[in-house]
Amino acid sequence: MSSTTGQLSRARITSTAGPVIRCEAAVAWEAGKPLVIEEVEVAPPQKLEVRLKILFTTLCHTDVYFWEAKGQTPLFPRIFGHEAGGSAATVNQKRATCVIFSGSILTGVMLNDGKSRFSKNGQPIYNFLGTSTFSEYTVAHVGSIAKINRAAPLDKVCVLSCGISTGIAACEGARMAGASRIIGVDLNPKRFAEAKKFGLTEFVTPNDHKKPVQEGWGVVVGVPSKDAAFTTHPMNLLTERTLKGAFFGNYKPRSDLPSVVEKYMNKEIEVEKFITHQVPFSEINKAFDYMLKGEAAVAWQAGKPLVIEKVEVAPPQKMEVRLKILFTSLCHTDVYFWEAKGQTPLFPRIFGHEAGGIVESVGEGVTDLQPGDHVLPVFTGECKECRHCKSEESNMCDLLRINTDRGVMLNDGKSRFSKNGQPIYHFLGTSTFSEYTVAHVGSIAKINPAAPLDKVCVLSCGISTGMGAALNVAKPKKGSTVAVFGLGAVGLAACEGARMAGAARIIGVDLNPSRFADAKKFGVTEFVNPKDHKKPVQEVISEMTDGGVDRSIECTGNINAMISAFECVHDGWGVAVLVGVPNKDDTFKTHPVNLLNERTLKGTFFGNYKPRSDLPSVVEKYMNKELEIEKFITHQVSFSEINKAFDYMLKGEGLRCIIRMEG
Repeated sequence: MSSTTGQLSRARITSTAGPVIRCEAAVAWEAGKPLVIEEVEVAPPQKLEVRLKILFTTLCHTDVYFWEAKGQTPLFPRIFGHEAGGSAATVNQKRATCVIFSGSILTGVMLNDGKSRFSKNGQPIYNFLGTSTFSEYTVAHVGSIAKINRAAPLDKVCVLSCGISTGIAACEGARMAGASRIIGVDLNPKRFAEAKKFGLTEFVTPNDHKKPVQEGWGVVVGVPSKDAAFTTHPMNLLTERTLKGAFFGNYKPRSDLPSVVEKYMNKEIEVEKFITHQVPFSEINKAFDYMLKGEAAVAWQAGKPLVIEKVEVAPPQKMEVRLKILFTSLCHTDVYFWEAKGQTPLFPRIFGHEAGGIVESVGEGVTDLQPGDHVLPVFTGECKECRHCKSEESNMCDLLRINTDRGVMLNDGKSRFSKNGQPIYHFLGTSTFSEYTVAHVGSIAKINPAAPLDKVCVLSCGISTGMGAALNVAKPKKGSTVAVFGLGAVGLAACEGARMAGAARIIGVDLNPSRFADAKKFGVTEFVNPKDHKKPVQEVISEMTDGGVDRSIECTGNINAMISAFECVHDGWGVAVLVGVPNKDDTFKTHPVNLLNERTLKGTFFGNYKPRSDLPSVVEKYMNKELEIEKFITHQVSFSEINKAFDYMLKGEGLRCIIRMEG
């Protein structure tokens, strides 16, 4: 369904003299990059071709799909557009006929001679679908042009030349046919209210039912992925069900489309409710921004299941980047703030901060990222300008340090997410539970494009935090002894880091004995459950290790565990590292002699990694098989099942659940 209408101004024509017309067109020079308004040459029509003056055009998802170069061999530079209304014209514009396009040619040239009619300074620019309506003038085959009633308003009926006619627009067509019940089926229950305008009487969300939603007759309209296969039992056909496919609603463009326009003129079709925006031609990229709606899992209330919504994602502003998220995972921090523990509740909100994706577009001032780059968004950042970023010892960026209370962007104090005009708050500057998100460039790490994003996405928070606490802060020597408190994902990552550093003994400390078996995979050699002992666990560990461990890493956030982690290290050289986040009112208490005896207590944030400078090298550790990520990933769900990930986390099942954004 087209949702954006853009008017093409007649005032920009440079010349209409001679066989070639020079006019403005919105040229896509590269996949996924903003269109550029260029002066182009439009050659005269050849045999059975018509040159047209475009008055109004609209943006369709098909334009966006091919502009992003999905599922095709990229063909650029190109002039997109295929839903439009205009007039047929000679060079001197002495005659005109109202027309609507219905393009069907997938090549970038004309049938007549295999050449494009568009060029700039002699360089050919490819056609799109035989129409290329994002140009003040275009050339099309006469068979792809429908002559319509001159009285029809082209700024309205232009939307009939593709999506609306294809489905008219399915629900609306069923209403026009007199259907008494129109049942809408969608994973997003929020769409029901809007759908009522188009005749829907009932709504079914498959996620609300344990049984399949199918049964009955069907017409297939949507275009599946190229590798998809349709399977069903033959009995479904033998029992007199019918399976049909349809292309452009089975309309013949020249014969039938004029009558569809007449339906509008006779007030049988309401076209206006499909048109939601209008922009001038000079702002055509805004149309792409409007179209760039993605599904997001929105938390409307604390502790309530997330709801999959279609949200608007505004374009990136200065020093911002818009990302397409491909894989994300759930972290305890997401759950903690979703439950609104220890904070002022901030809702509605889009959570998520462990993810992998690709750059979709960049804002002003962004020079080190470009569309198509593979990246990991990070909950903290690296501006590269402040004292912390310039220091080799710190990763606590002044500008982009974690702020759990901020739900807007730094640049203008506004959110880039909205739903029907209502802002939706960001989370940790990342909000990766959305197909598209916007983040500050300083919070995005560009990584090796060969790295599998469904694996390395988990490196953007917990795994790197734990591993870095061991490798970068505790720094155990080869053959040393390390105790790790808490065997969740972060703690096990700390164990993994100790293993990579060459520790000979890694003692896992946890209250849950069921975690011990799996912990062996991460290098743990011994286990201690504080509940099994009457004396403080630090005394138990000291006795086990002849005076204390060389290094300890605390990953629970429990203040007593923090004290135990410090007091179990050996005097003279022992180092304890605190990773877990305590409650806001906790106080660390120990006898000063424990420090005077040359024990060291350190804290760390994100494993002391600088996101942009260091995270790419962590990814390379995985690529070089120095780091095993797969053993951290215990579950996978589709985006529509994201609430299952919360269930796994709340039940304490598994470590990391990968959420696939597509399929």
